[in-house]
Amino acid sequence: MMGRSITKYLFFISSITIIIGSCKHEPMVVSTASGYPEAIADIIVNKCATSGCHNNTSYIAAAGLNLSTWEDMFKGSRSGAVVIPYGADFSPLCFFTNTDSSAGVALTPTMPIGMAPLSKKEYTTLKNWIEAGAPNDKREIKFSGNPSRKKLYVTNRQCDVITVMDSETLLPMRYLSTINNSGAKFPYAIKVSPDKKHFYVSFFAPINVIQKFSAEEDRWLADINISSGIWTSFAITQDSRYGFFVDNRSPGKIAYVNLATNQLLAVYNYNFKYPSGIVINEQLHKMYIGSSSGNFIHAIDITDPITPSISELPIDGSGTVHNNSLLDPVELLLAKGTNKCYIACAGSQEIRVMDMEQNTLLGVIPLGAAPAYMAYAQNKLFVTCPDDETTFPGNRGSVITIDANTNTIIKRINTGYQPYGIAVDEQRHVVAVVNANISSEGPGSHHSSKCGEKNGNVSFIDLNTLTLKDIQREMVVFPFGIDVR
Repeated sequence: MMGRSITKYLFFISSITIIIGSCKHEPMVVSTASGYPEAIADIIVNKCATSGCHNNTSYIAAAGLNLSTWEDMFKGSRSGAVVIPYGADFSPLCFFTNTDSSAGVALTPTMPIGMAPLSKKEYTTLKNWIEAGAPNDKREIKFSGNPSRKKLYVTNRQCDVITVMDSETLLPMRYLSTINNSGAKFPYAIKVSPDKKHFYVSFFAPINVIQKFSAEEDRWLADINISSGIWTSFAITQDSRYGFFVDNRSPGKIAYVNLATNQLLAVYNYNFKYPSGIVINEQLHKMYIGSSSGNFIHAIDITDPITPSISELPIDGSGTVHNNSLLDPVELLLAKGTNKCYIACAGSQEIRVMDMEQNTLLGVIPLGAAPAYMAYAQNKLFVTCPDDETTFPGNRGSVITIDANTNTIIKRINTGYQPYGIAVDEQRHVVAVVNANISSEGPGSHHSSKCGEKNGNVSFIDLNTLTLKDIQREMVVFPFGIDVR
């Protein structure tokens, strides 16, 4: 199972080779039109946005990074964002201008190339400015002031943070810590509530809370105590008021939670053995929950969610429940507006399609690799297979696209190394795929971050053409879950 292990595993400022070969600095006066606060303009405009480097005429050959103005800076480089408001520890502009590792991440070659490094005072000024939100000369903070902004959220299991990405630019715009008062570590699944007002995070480590954040302000709101468990999969009702959370242990349990009042309402104790994956069909008052080992799922009648009726439902046609590793249904997805439930079976390397109303098998889709997560849009099912080592030799992982009308595979796509989380932004016609890149055999990242080890990334598939976009955004270590607001 993709989440059974607790193995632990930001952005590159520019292409070092390009910068070294292209930056030829000449003195330049501070531009009053840069938009930077005066003290910051004195550093960036005079020492970075210079002729031959990151200015209007030279930036294309300098990894596409233009630092001439505050607005230009937030367009990032070809490798992604260089400044994260309130996050100096995640801003490459700090990494490559710092010469003192005790003051933060210090990477080489030190910028500005061919000039004296920033003084300790200059670096501290720059870092403090970013920690204060990197405001412009009018005290405006980038990506602020729009509570309805479309965003993507990514969990980073090793760094214990959530990456917030702007949906329009696909650039990281904030990093949110999950540590807070509870010390919650290893963020796992993430889901935005249907009303788009909140998002919730679960953790792959024994803990008694799940976390609630404001999606309008991107800030932590509460640790909701739901009793001890390894809370992985979860689902939220369409009115955004209730959540059902799966404890991936043996014996496991299900927590029924009032998300409006942050209260635990009930705990379903049953003979759950490493339960994994959950869907709710509210019209049928029914839930399906997977089982990491066996040939069955759990069917739960939640007509009365305080006292549910739970049964085991074989999905192999045998009529007999087996607990040994067979199909191993580890993830589930309900096609919106239907009773059709897709079940990712890691053991048998297939997708099984069930009718939730009749509890009958509708079809079997062989994959040739163990599935992990799924997303659905425009009658297409997208499946990540993080351990597929045969489809694309030299790479580990693939994303399989399935025609939901015919249950046939349309295309296999190489999005990167070890794809796990996947989500669809139908408004912008992209499928976002999280590539964990935690294997020692995987490609190196552009650089290390404060979390150590290799960074992962997010790739994007064009929903209409099913082709990989020429965009990849580096995350910190072990990105895993993703959802779209």
